[in-house]
Amino acid sequence: MTQARIQLQGPAAAAAASDRYKVWINGEPVFVYGSQGAGFALLSAEGRVTVEIEDTRAAEEVVVRPLRHGIKPVRQGGVLRFEAVAPIKLSVEFDGHIREPLFIWINPPETAPRPDSSDPKVRYFKGGEVHRAGEIVLSDGETVYIEEGSIVHGRIFAEGASNIAVRGRGILDGSLWRTAEDGSQKHLMMMLADCQGVTIEGISVIDGPTWHVVPTGCKDVSIKNVNILTYAGTGDGIDIVGCENVIVENAFVRSKDDCIAIKAVDYFHPAGLHDVKNVRVTRSVFWNAEWGNALEIGYETRCASISEIEFSDCDVIRCEFEGYESGGTFTIHNGDRADVHNVLYSNIRVEDSQEKLIDIKVQFSQYSRDAKRGHVRNIRFSDIAITDGLLPVSIIRGYDAEHRIEQVEISNLTYLGEPLCTANAAKMVVELSKSVQFK
Repeated sequence: MTQARIQLQGPAAAAAASDRYKVWINGEPVFVYGSQGAGFALLSAEGRVTVEIEDTRAAEEVVVRPLRHGIKPVRQGGVLRFEAVAPIKLSVEFDGHIREPLFIWINPPETAPRPDSSDPKVRYFKGGEVHRAGEIVLSDGETVYIEEGSIVHGRIFAEGASNIAVRGRGILDGSLWRTAEDGSQKHLMMMLADCQGVTIEGISVIDGPTWHVVPTGCKDVSIKNVNILTYAGTGDGIDIVGCENVIVENAFVRSKDDCIAIKAVDYFHPAGLHDVKNVRVTRSVFWNAEWGNALEIGYETRCASISEIEFSDCDVIRCEFEGYESGGTFTIHNGDRADVHNVLYSNIRVEDSQEKLIDIKVQFSQYSRDAKRGHVRNIRFSDIAITDGLLPVSIIRGYDAEHRIEQVEISNLTYLGEPLCTANAAKMVVELSKSVQFK
């Protein structure tokens, strides 16, 4: 077996450890952070690794998601053991207790050199320490570097900046700010407004009070190898607001509200009303807890156009039951005037969708502000596999005869391996829509 290339660094001395889980990778102990009942372990590795887990409660049934990896732990004494190929992002669930999972996030090793900590353009947060940074404001050409093993209690803000970066393998922690303020943009864990040339890479963003990673009115944004764990109501993972040319790749998002939300709104900055174009979300894992949606466009769509959007090669491991009849896995909620068009969902595995599978609507909602309604057209679903759980319902519904849903193509939609070739087979309601086709 080829030895994996692994980067390990000790955690901050004051880090809160899980009181339930212990983890070893290739025989080396990895610190497990505790967070509201869950545990999460962070490291960087490339190649085949052996993972060992000790669970103090000795669970009988253990499921490792995403299921497509086919990982079946073997119990040897009091230790669970399995092999995996890194980089990989996993959720390990014990006896069906989904409020107490163990997340194992293995990012690829860093390839770019670490920045010079003495450079005045670098905010360097050293590993093995806890930093109370408050609000970190970035200007042109500046970098925040959060070293592996570092915990930064703080928020990041930039306005009108170019060529900025937030990277490393450490943690940006929002737990100290959850009740510190009310009603301001400082609630957001990372607010980047009207910026160009943005890189966010490798960090984990944990336990903020509301939206977590929020590029607003930005161009040329790269969000890669990021992990987000949120519990707050309205605790969105990544909100792409009025942006152009954005890629999200190899992310893991567990959020109590939208995992990904693409929208146009000026809640926090007027640049958020810009059109949205060229957004790609790929090779990522999503867990949508009780509220919101997994992969969302909307509700706020206060711009002329939202177009050229692609979600591909992703795993939605959970879309939990919300109970307000508004949540779903693949959702377009056009609540304002935008023309939402040219959207592709491709090669996506869905493991547990308790809300609607597909929910596409032109509507007036509690979030709507525009007087006129918009349009939704040219939406394609290709190679969507529901691999576990129940088959949820789907709804495609326009607003009126002038605002129909148009040109929806669904090809190779399967449930437990069986093709779903009609709306009836897919438990789909279609109203005020034109040209909804199964292939």
